[in-house]
Amino acid sequence: MPGGEVGVSPYALLIAPFADYDFMRRALVGCLALAMGCGPIGVLLVLRRMSLMGDALSHALLPGAGAGFVVAGLSLSAMSVGGFVAGLSVALLAGLVTRITPLREDASFAAFYLTSLALGVLLVSLHGSNVDLLHVLFGSVLAVDDGALILIVAITSVTLLGLALVYRPLIAECFDPLFLRAQAGGGGRYHLVFLVLVVLNLVASFQALGTLMAVGLMMVPAAAARFWGGEVWTLALASTGIAFASSCLGLLASFHLDLPSGPAIVLTASAFYVVSILIGPHGGVLTRTARSRHLEARPPDGGMLVHRRSLLLATTIAVALWAAPAAAATTPVPLRVVTLISILGDMIRNVGGDRVATTVLIGPDSDAHAFELRPTDAKSFAEADLVVVNGLGLEGWTDRLVGASGYRGKVVTASEGVVPREMAEEGKTVADPHAWQDLANGRRYVENIERALAAADPMHADAYAANADRYLDELASTDALVRAELDKVPPPQRKVVSSHDAFGYFAAAYGVEFVAPQGIAEDAEPSAADIKRLIDQIRVEHVKVLFLENALSPRLINQIGRETGAKAGGTLYADALSKPGGPADSYVGMFRHNVPLLRDAMLASGGQG
Repeated sequence: MPGGEVGVSPYALLIAPFADYDFMRRALVGCLALAMGCGPIGVLLVLRRMSLMGDALSHALLPGAGAGFVVAGLSLSAMSVGGFVAGLSVALLAGLVTRITPLREDASFAAFYLTSLALGVLLVSLHGSNVDLLHVLFGSVLAVDDGALILIVAITSVTLLGLALVYRPLIAECFDPLFLRAQAGGGGRYHLVFLVLVVLNLVASFQALGTLMAVGLMMVPAAAARFWGGEVWTLALASTGIAFASSCLGLLASFHLDLPSGPAIVLTASAFYVVSILIGPHGGVLTRTARSRHLEARPPDGGMLVHRRSLLLATTIAVALWAAPAAAATTPVPLRVVTLISILGDMIRNVGGDRVATTVLIGPDSDAHAFELRPTDAKSFAEADLVVVNGLGLEGWTDRLVGASGYRGKVVTASEGVVPREMAEEGKTVADPHAWQDLANGRRYVENIERALAAADPMHADAYAANADRYLDELASTDALVRAELDKVPPPQRKVVSSHDAFGYFAAAYGVEFVAPQGIAEDAEPSAADIKRLIDQIRVEHVKVLFLENALSPRLINQIGRETGAKAGGTLYADALSKPGGPADSYVGMFRHNVPLLRDAMLASGGQG
């Protein structure tokens, strides 16, 4: 928090994260709604011995979500409708195959779910980067916005109403489906209603936790609840309570320990499950042992009395802590600026100096395209005075995060005024976001940053202008150095292979041809045909030098080297700087590191081309 915290109070640990930050409150409300719908649905799946079907259906949402993404991008409504249609279709088709063939239901669901998973990954990968795929697969509970909350609450309301209307038939089908068919003759339609409710709740969970973890809040608390009750309604209450407690504690762990929120929530629920196995009053391992010795000495309702008193005490403490005033920070702080990548962070520090506190969400040697939101990141947004983004499609998640975090300030696009390079990717034209690879564009970035800082902090506008002038001169001299060094290489030899197509602006500005095995999104998996074309091109053009990038795995580029005989020329820095003290720990240092490597490698390959 601004100004720092003195000591650690219960308020700061338990209440302040939700009291002080919109994104935490939204996440908590969304998880509460999910718990109320998924809790009883999960219990019914457990009682019906359909637990693994829930997991299969959560994966079955993916092709529908992928189709929605293809049509409308990361649209809440399109991906939700697509996910619902796909999940319900898989459920009905798997049931149909089971009825008309000898195949068992679990095998049928497994086949359909694997097909759905592969189809969904294919759809998203073909029409977007792996960043989009990560958002679909894992979601981000910290980026839940108003539209997602409304959808989750609406689905929970429909679920509770639906369960109230068909509660008795559903319970009867759990324990004696033949009796239900004999008495009501409509077991099939109740089963269909239940499947619809299951898929609806998975769609709601998908908005927060993604398709891979959507089933987490549904099945793990339900499995844990089985050890805490003997009647269906008590199991449903226990499952809902465990799901909500897991969400609350998982979010707090995520906030204080800087862990990914979705996994933290599911792992917290898993911890409840392990504890339930050990001490649950209905079948817990340790409880069975103790009960065999002391059953006659235990008061009939002692356990329930303890639970009631504990609940009353916990409620009282929570209310008291909520009412406690937060310690207000009085220490003045510099202008707080948040940005995504280390390159922009270095520019902001050079212009802002000690009057700006810069937070970089993706640190040195990290992949900007595979960013995963953490609570500290959302907290930084909420507390920021200014947010600076690159633009050109690099930060597609920014609008949703800004809305969820409660940030009300200005979002500045550093690349404003840059003429973007257009690239063909998977049949569509996209902007190349790596504009900083041309130092002329870098100077435009600095000018935009200087204006933004001056507007946010007019009292120090003169200082920002002076810092910017000094820095612009340094960039101009670096640009001249780059051109002088590369002029030493004859034009026919200016050809290299890099592990990622991040040097388009550099190539256009300085006359170097880069060939890359991957497209604009470095985390997107290339196809076998892509690799074949690249290897053929290297062989035909006699390219002798391969370069790795600091944020990427070397395995693919090394494999290409073994296949073609090309040698590794070193590590280039493209999307991220090195750690402090490293070879490229500043924007200027990145060019001063990359250019000599490129020059020497191209000169050494004098026979190629």
